[in-house]
Amino acid sequence: MFRNIWEFLTDKRQLSMRDRESGEVHWKLNLSPIGLWGSIITLVIIVIVTLMLLMAHTSILDIFPSYRTKNEAMHDKMTAAIMRLDAMEQEMEDMLEYNEAVTTILNGSTPASQSTTLSDGTRYDKTTVERSEADSLLRADMEGEGGDYALSNTKRPKIEAPIFAMPLNGHISRGFNSPQSDYDIALTPTSTDTTVMSIESGTVIGLNNQSDGYALVAIQHAGGYVSVYKHLSEVLVRRGQMVKGGTPIGSVGSIVEENTEHTAELVFELWRDGVAVDPEPYIFGRGN
Repeated sequence: MFRNIWEFLTDKRQLSMRDRESGEVHWKLNLSPIGLWGSIITLVIIVIVTLMLLMAHTSILDIFPSYRTKNEAMHDKMTAAIMRLDAMEQEMEDMLEYNEAVTTILNGSTPASQSTTLSDGTRYDKTTVERSEADSLLRADMEGEGGDYALSNTKRPKIEAPIFAMPLNGHISRGFNSPQSDYDIALTPTSTDTTVMSIESGTVIGLNNQSDGYALVAIQHAGGYVSVYKHLSEVLVRRGQMVKGGTPIGSVGSIVEENTEHTAELVFELWRDGVAVDPEPYIFGRGN
């Protein structure tokens, strides 16, 4: 039995090409079944080895938006850690400056004059003026209990915020201060157009898949702003790509709940100098 099988596998067949009219053989090939399968397996191995070499020694994987190397994942973690450290450093500097000013005032002196430029280009001047009776009355009223500038009021002064483009044609279905919010808001499309767009010009610095099967895109903008787009079912950009405001970067898909299919929400985050901020005033222009 085995002998017959071996003879069948090693028996050569002739594959030829003949002239249609004269019957003359122009080309022929003697090939056995085992030789044919061996050639196919060898070709597959060569293709696999070639792909492995390309992936190991070239940047061919960069054309796949959802692929992330260990170095890229480590780079994202380091970037996030640096952003947190920068935010903590800025908060400490603000706290030290505030405490120094309070101590100076309590000691009966006037804080030193200084002029500061914020990261987004906004300028404010802290130059002091000579004291007067009117100034003393005004300060007593403004810095008294319940006044806008009372020492017990620890809220930071409002800073004029830039207005960005809407990332999605939709409405807010979960706010920044919602108990379910985790530094983000949720936007639900109001039409069949589920295209997600960059809120401002910038560079794609983050692109990876989430545990729920959707994708995430992060874009660095001028002024220390970083926008993060989650729950994307389709990604149209790649890491390192520069985009303009309003450029489509992907789209949200659909989810099935209780046998009903509906469009998924876009989860959107906005960070400034490593600190999460409420995106609503920045994309709707309400408040500062």
